[in-house]
Amino acid sequence: MTVWGAPRLPPKLVQRPGLVSVIESAAPLVIVHGPAGAGKTSLLAEWAAHTVQCGVWVQLETKDTSGPAAVSLIAAELSASAMLAETNPLRLADAALVGGTDEWSLLRRGLQSLGHDIVLVVDQADLLNAEALASLLAVLARVPRLRLVLSARRISVVDASGPVLAAERAVIGWRELMFSREEARAALGADEPEQLVDEILRWGGSPLLTRAVAASAPGASDAAARVARAVDTYESYLWANAGSGESATRDDEYRSFLLAISVADVLTESLAQELSGSDDAAALLVRAEQDGLGLWHGDTRDRVFTLTPLLRESFLHELTRADRGSLKGLRRQVALWSHRHGRPYEALEFAMHARDLTLASTIVRDSAFLLLRNHPSQVIELFSKTPMLALRQHPLLAMLLALIFNARKQHRLRAIELFGLAIASSRIQGDRADPPDRALFRTIESASLRVLGSFEASLAAAEVAYETLIVMSLEDRALLGRLVPVLFTHIGTSFFYNGRMDKAMDCFRRSASIGEAENLPAGLEGLALEAGAAAITGDLVTAADRSADGARRSWPDGWINGYAGSFYRIANAFIALERFDADTADMHVRSLDKHRPTIEHWPILAHLDALIALFRGDVDRALLDFEREVDTRLSRSALGPFTAARLKTTRSLLYLAAGDADAAEEALVVQGRRGQRDTVALARISLARGNPDETLELLERHPHGTDQTPRVEAEMLVLRAAALVATGRDEGSAATLRAARFLRHSRQALAFALIPAEHQRSMLTEMSSIEPSLGDAPSLIPLAPTRIPLTSREEAVAEQLVRFSSASDIAAALVVSPNTVKSQLRSLYRKLGVSNRADAIAAVSARRHTR
Repeated sequence: MTVWGAPRLPPKLVQRPGLVSVIESAAPLVIVHGPAGAGKTSLLAEWAAHTVQCGVWVQLETKDTSGPAAVSLIAAELSASAMLAETNPLRLADAALVGGTDEWSLLRRGLQSLGHDIVLVVDQADLLNAEALASLLAVLARVPRLRLVLSARRISVVDASGPVLAAERAVIGWRELMFSREEARAALGADEPEQLVDEILRWGGSPLLTRAVAASAPGASDAAARVARAVDTYESYLWANAGSGESATRDDEYRSFLLAISVADVLTESLAQELSGSDDAAALLVRAEQDGLGLWHGDTRDRVFTLTPLLRESFLHELTRADRGSLKGLRRQVALWSHRHGRPYEALEFAMHARDLTLASTIVRDSAFLLLRNHPSQVIELFSKTPMLALRQHPLLAMLLALIFNARKQHRLRAIELFGLAIASSRIQGDRADPPDRALFRTIESASLRVLGSFEASLAAAEVAYETLIVMSLEDRALLGRLVPVLFTHIGTSFFYNGRMDKAMDCFRRSASIGEAENLPAGLEGLALEAGAAAITGDLVTAADRSADGARRSWPDGWINGYAGSFYRIANAFIALERFDADTADMHVRSLDKHRPTIEHWPILAHLDALIALFRGDVDRALLDFEREVDTRLSRSALGPFTAARLKTTRSLLYLAAGDADAAEEALVVQGRRGQRDTVALARISLARGNPDETLELLERHPHGTDQTPRVEAEMLVLRAAALVATGRDEGSAATLRAARFLRHSRQALAFALIPAEHQRSMLTEMSSIEPSLGDAPSLIPLAPTRIPLTSREEAVAEQLVRFSSASDIAAALVVSPNTVKSQLRSLYRKLGVSNRADAIAAVSARRHTR
């Protein structure tokens, strides 16, 4: 067995079999805790070299590492070790995390899928933030075949593990890590005097101090002075160690090399060569390892070198004092290398330390989603001292910060400010940018404006971005790389919410096809959007085809139930409703509940909820839930005309299903041009009121418009056929057959369920002869005659009718004669369509409720 990614054993290693046996024990959790230089990493490397257990070594490097970043790193090491099967959810961990899946659930399921015992060695575990550490320990408690071996400088890791596995952990503390007399003697060598061993033990037996003394020239015969020199002049130790046995020229080269590479957290031979400019980088790294200044991690292909932390800090201090300009250039080199090697946060961190906002923008362009998901707090900290004026030239950076702040309720005003900055900057940059950047900037502008509720301006920016992408050369498009399907999804979404369905569908198709052709997970969101948009507009043939395609695909974990897959769920909900299967539709809608508070597609989900409630006969509750959600959303952001019109027709449908045709009509009152959906809604209200002639007049008065969709067409055909049959016209039969054929061809059936049962029965024979499944259609809309208004005196009598049962008691309460009350009761009963007091009270209550 082996521990993948473990560092090589350092030269002159002092073996510590007693401590190794503690790590090798059956304890599910082992913590090696001690200060820098206590030998934690060397001890773990010794154990890893001899263990019979199977594991991976995870090296943390960034302070406050978040849960998503930690899980991403663990998944990468497991993948590199070839332990992950094709079906393991950790294979596409980064894409799954971007899609919003819970990182710890992902890790738990991935580890359980391995099918064998596994040890995770997490070096510098105290770099995890508190929440990530607690969650990692919780995973250990739920995965029986998992062991954790953690190293940490801070006692907080030990404290955090107490409530989880206090009785089943093994802790190697700093006292145990200190050298014994025998170990100190072994480290110093047999020729050193016993007094030197005594002096080292007097200082506590620090392994780092022992190695420093052993590496230093024994110029001082006095043991105390020799140790003191190592303690008080740490840099003297370093250079004495580095220069041993070499010429002055070679020592200077070595010193310059160490100064240059100290900028990076981790190094490869190529990065060390880039930073130092030395052709001997490989040999110098070997020498640094031999001198005890650092360790190699990983195998020959993927190995990286890390300097001992305290030594690195010393080098950096020296470099800062020597040449700040040189430090800036070196940091930029590290940023470029980290960016090329898939380390986005480290790349951004070094770019910001180098004060290179242009490079930072390039990094964000390629890795925005990973930064958003894995490092939001750290990104904010990186930019905490960056002035707004500097961000004006870099809209991508402003957009990234805006999205992070927008996800935090207490920072919405800051988000709006940054969105505005991103919009203004995108316009300025886009006007003078090359085609790839112009497409990117206009897409940022469009998405930002859409989030802020400026839909017309969002559409204008989307048009520019779309045209730029369409006519772009292959060479220019290649510069956008993996971003192309992402840009098409955002542009298409802006088209969708502005009612430009043809262009929206074109963008979604392009995103899906490019993603599939280039094996990019981002294309799956385009596929989901294409399926959902087709289902919403009534193209159930396309929706079913794309949904089936999606079911065959391998999605990153969490995507299919997150924002990326939301339209896939929406598509399947509509498909289920077209089969009159409200339970399956509800299952798909509920799968998105976790993301509903922040998802921009909430009006569509609210409409689906309304339809499901109609199937279940729970209209009163649906009305209450609908109004509550609309009120909550409107308090946060504005609605575009397209979304407002959709909500208006949903509200009207709910009122009509509750039997209140007047309230349904009032919900449709608008200023300006009436759309096709409004026409359909008004025609349905007229049919429910028992006025088919008015239904026909409305449909004839408003022919096909620009917002015509297969769903609108299906509903118009069904309503027209029902009205023609109800009026006894000869063309009623032909119209019914035509409607049935259209429903069959487009795989729709919901339109037939949205008319009253009386009209369904009159059409059913001919409809079911074309499409038999229509015979199972429920009727979701009752007959709803127009209410006759009550006079003020009738309202007063109705109020007293609830309190008193006799006309004389009501008369006394209203100070009128009993005959007057009897006359008003007769008029009241006639208008309500009832014949007794109990039914009258119920009818009055229903009127007031629907109002």
